[in-house]
Amino acid sequence: MRFKYVVAIIRADVLDALETKLGTLHVRGITVTKVMGFGEYTDFFSKSHLTEHIKVEIFVEESKVEATANAIMDVAHSDVPGAGIVAILPVDKFLHIRTRSEALPDQV
Repeated sequence: MRFKYVVAIIRADVLDALETKLGTLHVRGITVTKVMGFGEYTDFFSKSHLTEHIKVEIFVEESKVEATANAIMDVAHSDVPGAGIVAILPVDKFLHIRTRSEALPDQV
């Protein structure tokens, strides 16, 4: 079974809706981090030009990656600059630290 790593930078106000949507897809876990940065949108009224966002990280089976990315896009979509990004990366291995073993799809 192959895994993908989905990373999204989203607005904080859509996090609750995203959690609900990912639950309907049976996503087994996410990591959420508050981050600051700038890209397409820059806060010129701030000294540092940085804006606050939420970084969501998900390891997902390859067969579910499109549905996961689409769910993020559906929930987080906005015509406002700085709405966020989604990136999908390959995962070479997925190991459990406790057991020192490679994870099976139902263990992620």
